[in-house]
Parts: sequence; structure tokens; C-alpha cells
Amino acid sequence: MRILVCTLLAIATAHASDTLWTGDRLPPLVRMVRIYPLGDERQPPILLVRSPNAQAMPTIGAQSLVVELDVAASVPPDLVAVLQHCTATWEPDNNPFALDPTASRAIVLDWRLAPLQSHYYTHRAVLQIPSATLRVPVGGNWKVLFYELGREQRPIAEARFFAIEPGAECVLNIMTDFYQPRRNAAPSARILEAVVGNVRGYTDAQVGTAVFYRMHRWYEPMVVSGTRLASSSSLSLRSTQTMIGGMASGFKRFRIEGIPCENDYRRLDAQNVGLFPRSTAPVRLPLADIRRRGQFGMWSTAEAAMITTGVGAADDEYVPIEFVLDPEGAPVTGEDVFLVGSMNGWHPSVEWMMTYDSTQRLYRLRQWVRRGQHAYMYATGRLDADTGAVRQLSFEEFEGNNSASSQTFIALIYARSLQAGGYDTIIAACSGSAF
Repeated sequence: MRILVCTLLAIATAHASDTLWTGDRLPPLVRMVRIYPLGDERQPPILLVRSPNAQAMPTIGAQSLVVELDVAASVPPDLVAVLQHCTATWEPDNNPFALDPTASRAIVLDWRLAPLQSHYYTHRAVLQIPSATLRVPVGGNWKVLFYELGREQRPIAEARFFAIEPGAECVLNIMTDFYQPRRNAAPSARILEAVVGNVRGYTDAQVGTAVFYRMHRWYEPMVVSGTRLASSSSLSLRSTQTMIGGMASGFKRFRIEGIPCENDYRRLDAQNVGLFPRSTAPVRLPLADIRRRGQFGMWSTAEAAMITTGVGAADDEYVPIEFVLDPEGAPVTGEDVFLVGSMNGWHPSVEWMMTYDSTQRLYRLRQWVRRGQHAYMYATGRLDADTGAVRQLSFEEFEGNNSASSQTFIALIYARSLQAGGYDTIIAACSGSAF
């Protein structure tokens, strides 16, 4: 059985139209890019890198990753994939120890045709990391950037992954806390504490940063650091208490407080061809979603990943779906409403912004969704028309805040590495939930 796995990390320059194109040689339309560890789509995209400090200790990670890029084009486009090393907050750091021209660039050659009935994409590129021309020499945050050959000024898509050089052990503790919600939601929150021990080859001063994520939501880093790092997280818009404890007792603790519990995710199962037929007509979900206000819905899940292992190769396509959200009589004023989930890499964008139907008093969105099981939620925020970024993202209005939520968190531990020229590498990772 062909296994299609893990996380949709990004959608870049995706086209919102329901049709493909006219003419022959038009630029490719990027539909989706995702990266996953081989063998288990529920796990995070973390690559294990050999290190002189590595020991036989358990850690999260895989020996190889696979990247999938879906495009709509008349013929397979000429694309090049480039690896880029980044800081803990995803800023390019131009690490010369990671810039190997013979191992960081590959012409995309492995193209596969979409199913004959596919209306949304035509070709899928598949890459494996590491490979003969794509190798990861050091740990840290990495991006796979896709460019059109000869037009390499701006990438058309990106996928994010992590690389670990195991050099420590880590345990994630999750405790109860409180925060001040923006809206009428419960003040339940989490304290996240990563405890690092058995550190090999690094001093206390070198182990200086931990970054927490909700599993599979790689655009929302929550940073605890003794150095100045600019965070792109929506949490940076409000005050969040952090603390770092030294390794005097052999352990180092990174702690962040006041993280909203949120809610278990809404669940969409688009695998059934009978319920979601091969058509260009959008399938409207049977009932309008309503505000949960912290209560669990009938179809909810704590799993944030896209699950496609139950989809056969002949049905591995996209289906048009109409999402309908009931704001219970009144629209949200002053903010935009977005659908955010595994179908778009938990990355809100203008393509996934809902419109308000004043006649029926409902929010609507029509989008193409890859066949599989998905997790999603509804969020409010403000779309920056200049940059396309969404500011002040919040799930409080429609999802509430539930202390019984069993969302999974992950912590990544960073250390200054002499082998990496003084840049940050990742030496440990751990995950867990409140339950």
C-alpha cells in the first residue's frame, strides 16, 4: 500500500479559482505542499542528523522525510528545490556551514500524474530528504523552497521541517494555569515546561532556547530564550510569562505560562466518495457549524494532522466543499473570519477567509480540500492587505476555551553548536498533552 503521510505545512501562492487554466504554457498554480516523516503521518516532520554528541537515547524523529508538491499545469513545470537553514523563529540565517551548493539544491524530476478525474491539480512532485543532492549537514529549522527554474527571485512554495542532532534528553510537563481571554471565554490555560537533562557536549550557556508548538501548527512558535529572538507567533501580541532555570542540578527548565487551552479540533472526514463525489460542484456540509463556546462537538478530535492513509491512489484528489458557519444571529464586527486547519497547514490566508451572507446570516467559504481526514477550527483575526499576513489570530470567539482539551504540544531544545559555526542546532525534542 502506498502511504501518504503527515502534515500539510504550507500553502504558498495558492490559486483560489475552481478551474484550472486556458492555453498551454502558463505558470504552474501551487495547490499544496507538505512534508512528513516516512511511515507515520501523525508524527512531526523531524529529521535525525548524526552528531558526535549523539547517544543511544530516545528522541522524536525519522531517518528520512518526503515532500509532496501538488500543482496545476499543462505539463510538469521546471522547478528547483533549495534547502535553507533558519533561526528558531524561521528567519533565514545564512549559515555558511549549511550552505553546500552540491547538497542543498535539486532539480525536481520525480513527477506523478493526478488521478484522471482530478479537477484541481494535475501533477505531484515527490522529493526525499536526504538524497544525493539534498542533504542536511546540521540541525535546526529548515525550509524547502521551490522556485521556477530561471525565475529564482521569489519562491512559489515552501515546506518547513526540523533537524535534530541528539545531544540531550527532554521531558515536557503540562500544568494548569489561567489567562485573560480577549472574548467571553473560560480563562483556562496551560503552563508548558520542558525539562532538559543528560546534556552531552554542551555547556549550560550553550543550551539557551526552547520553542513550543501545538503539534503540526508550525506557524505559531512560542519562544523561551535567554537571547533576543523576534517571534512570528500570534502569542507575541500579548504578554506571556517565561522562565529559564540553569543546570546546577543537572537539569535545565524552560517554562512558558498562560497558553490558552483552546478546544479539541473539529473533524472533517472527506474520504467517502459517496458523500464527497467526484464533481466540480461544491458539497455543502449537512448542517451549519455553530459556535461551540468551549463545548465539545459531536465530531471533534484532539489530532491536528491530516490523515490520508485510507485514501486509495485512484481517489487521491481534491473535492470542493462549502463550509457554513452560524454566528448565532450576529456577525463579528471589526475582524475577519478564517477557516484554519490541516487542509491549509494551520496557516490562515486570504484564500481561506470566509465571507458573511447577510441574507441568511451565515459565514461561507468554498474551497478545495484533499481527500482524507482533517482537523480544523474557526478563527478571528485581521488580514494585512499589504503583506497578506493575519494578525491577532484567536479561536476564542467560535471555539471557546475548554480545560478538557487534549491538544498535543511539542518542545524543541536549541543549543549553540561549534560544529555549526556558533549557530543554533536542535539537540532534543519531546511532546505530550495534559492527559
